[in-house]
Amino acid sequence: MDRKALIAIIICGIIMLLYYPFILPLLSPRKPAPEGVKEEVVIPEEPQEEKAAQVRPKPIQTQPQEDIHLKDVVIENELVRMVWTNEGAAVKSVELKRFKDTETKGILDLVKKDVETTYLPLAIDNIFQEEDFRRRRYIVREQTRDKVVFTTSLGEGINIIKTVSLPPHKYHVGMDIVLENTTDTDLSLTYDLIASSLIAEEGEPSADMAAVAGLDTGGARVKLLRTALKNLPFKNESVGITWAGSMNKYFATVLKPSSGELIKFINAQALNESGALSGEEAKNGNFIVSLHTNKFRLPSQGTAKQSYLYFMGPKKEEVLEQYDTLEVLLSYGWLSSISKVLLSFLNAVHRMIPNYGVSIIILTIIIKALLFPLTRKSQVSMFRMQQLQPMINQLKEKYKHDKQKMGKEQMLLFKKYGVNPMSGCFPMLLQLPVFFALFRTLQLSFEMRQAPFVLWIDDLSRPDTLMMLPFHIPLLGNSLNILPLIMTGASFAQMKLTPKAPATDPQAQAQQKMMSFMPIMFAFILYSMPSGLTLYWTVSTVLSIIEGIIIRKSLGKIKPKYK
Repeated sequence: MDRKALIAIIICGIIMLLYYPFILPLLSPRKPAPEGVKEEVVIPEEPQEEKAAQVRPKPIQTQPQEDIHLKDVVIENELVRMVWTNEGAAVKSVELKRFKDTETKGILDLVKKDVETTYLPLAIDNIFQEEDFRRRRYIVREQTRDKVVFTTSLGEGINIIKTVSLPPHKYHVGMDIVLENTTDTDLSLTYDLIASSLIAEEGEPSADMAAVAGLDTGGARVKLLRTALKNLPFKNESVGITWAGSMNKYFATVLKPSSGELIKFINAQALNESGALSGEEAKNGNFIVSLHTNKFRLPSQGTAKQSYLYFMGPKKEEVLEQYDTLEVLLSYGWLSSISKVLLSFLNAVHRMIPNYGVSIIILTIIIKALLFPLTRKSQVSMFRMQQLQPMINQLKEKYKHDKQKMGKEQMLLFKKYGVNPMSGCFPMLLQLPVFFALFRTLQLSFEMRQAPFVLWIDDLSRPDTLMMLPFHIPLLGNSLNILPLIMTGASFAQMKLTPKAPATDPQAQAQQKMMSFMPIMFAFILYSMPSGLTLYWTVSTVLSIIEGIIIRKSLGKIKPKYK
């Protein structure tokens, strides 16, 4: 028997074995099922790979908008309490439990309540050409203490699922937006998302509030883009924007996608009194920041997911460093390194003596002590110049027709008796960087917010207003601030006690006359500044008076003799 015959016999045997149990029933006519008995149909199970390929998005129940009632949902952790509304699946309130409002009467809410608007944070807007999508009411599918899930159906086979979760001990929520396509057509779409809206005021809105964005400059570095209220409305289409939001003096609300490539551009626009978008600058401090996404693909019978982090907290260094690239929200400018050293010192003292006013006084004493040798040398030099005045007058008379020779001989005279005409400026010049760095530190550091000192000075980040006057003072306003007045009086006393280099010409006399007005100028400059800064300058001036008294007592009279 050859090979082909053997194969044919085997095939015939297999057919005979399968004929009666499988083939014959298929060829026989089907008997009707007995009356009253349902016929059971068994569907063979598909292979797992084929089942996975045929998974379809779970349909979301479509419900008419008028049948969905407005509903508020609360999620919270140890630091934050958030109120969400199902209209737009947006944020209505962000209460920071550990901070008081500007009037110190209640818990701080980062979302202002003085304007009724539908432009609320984290609402999706302008999707599928539906520009008022932020007003759409979602169904609350799931809710726990720290999580909420919103769903809605667009009616064209597109579903949106927005999941928000609040981790413990954090100033942020994680937000996932999932779009489901139940149609058989691939789609390409984009949408607007409100990143920040109506952030509460802290300080002067025109100076302290701004729309912000982070621009990736390469090398894991991000540049802060800050847009002042006077420059609104504003559109930024820079390539590399990684997050967007807004900030005031001490707090920020920022929306950061998991992928920086998602943002196409950002918009910052003012809101008018009725809560609608305005084409003007935000003089009242009411504005929103929204981001527009790049187009992305939504496959047929598939999903697309975008993840976001929404930060809503204080601009404190130890908080911001927990969030990649957000530390640029806190910047002290070109003296940042000095400011950070000063702040570290103030915090170290505060841990031992819990009063930042005392910390500022101790810092001032240390700075004056470090500069004392230079200050003493400066005042000794100026005192000796007073003693040398008769000899200087002799030189003027002797070389009155040769100015160049007179200047040369005068410099030799100063060198002989160890006098430096410019030494009087050195202590002031060395203090200026510290002064400006301390100004930025006290102005921007969160630690100074609502930090009390003594008596009427209850906030070192604001002027030390004792009372409001019934009349207006030009350039000063109607507040009575005490520390600038004390500082001005101390400055005049310091000028009386400080030795002055003799004014040898009309120009020098004019300069000295101008310097006599410096205390008044400083009074105007510092009158509305943070009381912590005025406290520093007042204490520094008082210490300078004490220094002057000590130095004058130690000075011995010198009797120079010109040869």
